[in-house]
Amino acid sequence: MPDKKNRRILFSRLMVGEPKEEDFELIEESMPEPGDGEMLLRNLYVSIDPGSRGRLSGRDSYVPAKPLGEVMDTQSVSEVVVSKHPDYRFGEIVAGYHGWQDYAISDGKRLERVDPGLGPISTAVGVFGLPGLTAYIGIRKLLKVGTGETVLISSAAGAVGSIAGQIAKIDGAHIVGIAGGQEKCAFSKKVYGFDQMIDYKSESNMSEALTRACPKGVDVYFDNVGGEILNAAVANMRRFGRILICGQVADYNLEPEQRTGLRDVSAFIGKRLDMRGFVVLDHSEFFDEARKVMADWIKGKQLTYREHIVEGLENAPRAFCGLFRGENFGRGLVHVADPST
Repeated sequence: MPDKKNRRILFSRLMVGEPKEEDFELIEESMPEPGDGEMLLRNLYVSIDPGSRGRLSGRDSYVPAKPLGEVMDTQSVSEVVVSKHPDYRFGEIVAGYHGWQDYAISDGKRLERVDPGLGPISTAVGVFGLPGLTAYIGIRKLLKVGTGETVLISSAAGAVGSIAGQIAKIDGAHIVGIAGGQEKCAFSKKVYGFDQMIDYKSESNMSEALTRACPKGVDVYFDNVGGEILNAAVANMRRFGRILICGQVADYNLEPEQRTGLRDVSAFIGKRLDMRGFVVLDHSEFFDEARKVMADWIKGKQLTYREHIVEGLENAPRAFCGLFRGENFGRGLVHVADPST
């Protein structure tokens, strides 16, 4: 393969406000060659992650700020095309973090074999990857949702929220979701089984909308957006309610001084609320269990998922920017290539 080129999309400009395609640069380089103990991977799918935005303004997130001039290091499903690694062979399908490029070199660290028995290989970075694991561990292991509780989920039509809602429903909860647009809300009720949906785009006062949807209050809030919706949720929490902070998509494009923040901190005292931040990578001991249980649910038609797949590596920046305009519907992925075997 020495004559082949490797397309790579670099993070080339610190982001201010909403992401722009001009914040990235597509380059071509010579095909990399693996050394001893390494392998050459050909990317098949790469992910589009809203959480990546937090580190693209030069500030540290739960991972360090992204340096300029580096390839966007998102999740990936890849095929081993050359192996000089003792534990991997040609043709194996693996999942890792090799980002927006056609080919990557790996030494096997942070790499997992994809189990084809679970589902299509794209699900390795979807329902069986970080989004699905986040939903399962958040609902079952941290929030420990119980029968009869009212569970509120923001970004309920998204890759994490849609799975979290279904798991809470399986565990006997009354689930209320928040999403943007009538189409997403109708789909979430019909397909994901949400008991009620709130279209935040059509509401002028989210706190009042939550009061109507949850007249007895909210026991559990799974937060993917932050901002005004978080404040509205706090105002509607029941005593001893639990809040899990998973994402802050409403704040990612804002400078720290522009962000809404919590207004009524005293509610945490009066209502004895419990709020915690959550990064799923801290809980890898539950990954195998989560994948097995969710695979059984999918086979039993108790759980479903949706993927938003964009064709072509060159379209990854456009798809990423579209996340923040509400253009995606499901797990955001870019299809780069098909397996050769």
